[in-house]
Amino acid sequence: MTHSPHQNTPDPEDYIPSFRRQNLDTSGFMKKLGRFAGRLGKPVVRQLYALYYLWESEHTPKRAKMIIVGALVYFLSPIDSIPDLLIPFGFSDDIAVIALVYSQMKNYLTEDIQEKARQAADKLFGS
Repeated sequence: MTHSPHQNTPDPEDYIPSFRRQNLDTSGFMKKLGRFAGRLGKPVVRQLYALYYLWESEHTPKRAKMIIVGALVYFLSPIDSIPDLLIPFGFSDDIAVIALVYSQMKNYLTEDIQEKARQAADKLFGS
């Protein structure tokens, strides 16, 4: 019996813990983003919006989308390395994950997505 060389290759989703393997709850994500925007800060909010719009884009490769959804679901998840309610450290793990994934996805971020994210963050912050 022959095996395909890719048969034993793990799928990128295999690296996402099972409790985080879920679909992104868009309304929940937007509510949490709006509720905690002040604590996250405008630059982080802009990165979150950029990742969200990149995830929505039909031009984003599947592997990149899987990494992005992992970061967005991590932000949304009530189960964290550092609980979000622990002020001022509660979002430090979320911010680290967002910053890491954002830096990895920079090659896919078009000017259009970045502008859309900037406008959404400005609107949220009333700028």
